[in-house]
Amino acid sequence: MQENFECCGITTPDDWSADAGAAVWWIKVTGGNHENDVPDSCCKDISEDCGAGYAVPYDENDESPYDNKIYADGCYDKAVDWAMDKAMIMGICGIIFIVFEIINGMFALCLRSAE
Repeated sequence: MQENFECCGITTPDDWSADAGAAVWWIKVTGGNHENDVPDSCCKDISEDCGAGYAVPYDENDESPYDNKIYADGCYDKAVDWAMDKAMIMGICGIIFIVFEIINGMFALCLRSAE
C-alpha cells in the first residue's frame, strides 16, 4: 500500500516509531531492532534498510526532514481519496448488478409460470 500510494505511516512516517505505539507488532517481531526505522516500502528508491532512522517527528523548520528519501505523506488521507475517486465506479457497478438481479428474478418468475 505504501509503495502504491507513495505514502508512509497512517498520518506521518513518525507513526512507525516505538514512541507512537502504532507499530508495536512490527518492532516486536523484528526483535526491537527498528524502533526508529520505517519499512523499506516507505522509501522512494527501495533498497535494503533504506528506511533506517527515518521514524522521527516531522520538523516543520527543516525543509527536507526526510532528505527526500522517504514519502512524507500519511496513507490514511491517500486511501480515503482513492476510495472517494472509485466511489462513482463502485456505485455504478452496484446499480448495474441490482438491475441485472431484478431482470433475472423476473425471468425466473416467467419461466416458473410457463410450466
